[in-house]
Amino acid sequence: MERIPTGNSRDVVYIRRAIIVETLSPLIGTSVPCGAFKGKSVEILYNSVDETATRASQRYESTLAAIRLVEALRESSLVRIDIPKDKQKKKMYFVKIYELKATLTNLGEVKIIVGERNNKRMIHYCITKKVKE
Repeated sequence: MERIPTGNSRDVVYIRRAIIVETLSPLIGTSVPCGAFKGKSVEILYNSVDETATRASQRYESTLAAIRLVEALRESSLVRIDIPKDKQKKKMYFVKIYELKATLTNLGEVKIIVGERNNKRMIHYCITKKVKE
């Protein structure tokens, strides 16, 4: 695996975004069993990879979390359920938004957003490293 740059310049963020897309694009169209939903599968779509790459590339730690998406989904637990009001989340036609968390070795706690559509399909939306408050 190539070395992931740690800076915050525009070029570095662009490189991290490319690494995330390259790593996650083979998962497009697949389903991953999710620990938070007792093994019910969460689908990964093109929009999921695009949203994750856009958000997670902003911070080095979030990039590391995005690369370990499958592990994070399997280890996840439910934090809260929300009804989407934000236009960005409505764009993917979610009726419910689930915030999940997972603790990954050598990385710490990550936040995963999963959306549920009208037809009960669970779709991955985004993963980022949880920031200390």
